[in-house]
Amino acid sequence: MKPEYTKYLHQDAILQLKGTTKKDVLEEIITYATTRCTLGESQLRELIWKREKMMTTGVGNGLALPHVRVVDFPSPLVIVGVCNTPIADYKTLDGAPVELIVFLAADEKEQDTYLKILGSMSGKLKNKEIVSSVLAAGDDKEKIYSILMQD
Repeated sequence: MKPEYTKYLHQDAILQLKGTTKKDVLEEIITYATTRCTLGESQLRELIWKREKMMTTGVGNGLALPHVRVVDFPSPLVIVGVCNTPIADYKTLDGAPVELIVFLAADEKEQDTYLKILGSMSGKLKNKEIVSSVLAAGDDKEKIYSILMQD
């Protein structure tokens, strides 16, 4: 069975992040995300940083999973960002730089869907070989998409 997040992942939502700091790469994701939803940049920025202040979303092994729940969000949004430069200031749980960021935004009322998507993303990306394959694909969005869509 396909992981839950695959219902919401689109090839055009795979980004090559050019930033060199946590702030830079999250801004790139925010800018892209606002083209895919009804939220303004300032609203989304506030939600993301509020979440980061509670606890880092840098889960370790080069991976960050920033995620927010939003009032009246139309449909879950999944964005995959591959960092051109490892992000050393992300403050991950293991202290390692972040190389892959998978962002999720979903409606506040859809907690079940939100948790299923988040769980399926983290479950898939716990596999270091998958993360390595995604990173090795470089800027080949089609290949990254194919890797992430596999069961």
